[in-house]
Amino acid sequence: MRKWLTVVLYVSCIILAFIYRYELLAWLREDHPLYLSMLAATVLALFPVLPYKLIIGLFGYAYGSFAGALICWSATTIAAALVYGVVTSMFRSKSMAYLSSISALDRFVSAVQQRPFASVVIARLAPFIPQMAVNIYAGAAGLPFWSYLGATALGKIPGIALYAFLGGQMFQHPRSAAVAIIVYIAVLAVAGLSMRRRPSAGR
Repeated sequence: MRKWLTVVLYVSCIILAFIYRYELLAWLREDHPLYLSMLAATVLALFPVLPYKLIIGLFGYAYGSFAGALICWSATTIAAALVYGVVTSMFRSKSMAYLSSISALDRFVSAVQQRPFASVVIARLAPFIPQMAVNIYAGAAGLPFWSYLGATALGKIPGIALYAFLGGQMFQHPRSAAVAIIVYIAVLAVAGLSMRRRPSAGR
């Protein structure tokens, strides 16, 4: 019964947040105390009704690149830990059935069996892998919590830093923004190459 109540509550929050998504965006553009902004960033990471890249950009614009990135990095790491805990304690078997339908996770699942820490870092870097699915998989597969959390925190840094920088600096310093994008693409390319090489190395 408790599991069903949790699911109903989560789905209800998703629906409400989606209905009021434009109001949420308008609220985020206003000036708020830091603790409220941190809470909002965490809630929006848990209930992804808006593209989180947009949220990071807004925080970068509102607080500056560094502070905006720090808030969103902390919020998404906290959200990842919370999802891991809920899945581990309540939805382990059902989560694996859900994850088997996500084709983008196939390579990640095979890689994580060989190198869990590095695979989670790369999954956090890769924009085509659903981040909520990574959170759910880690809890369902029973990855070591602190290893998972450390890999998550490390892997999120480049993407969040980029979008916070773009939100805070893109219009003032377009050349620097272009360089940041190029550096991020290079990081993704290196991560992609490392994922391709690992399966062959294990044969």
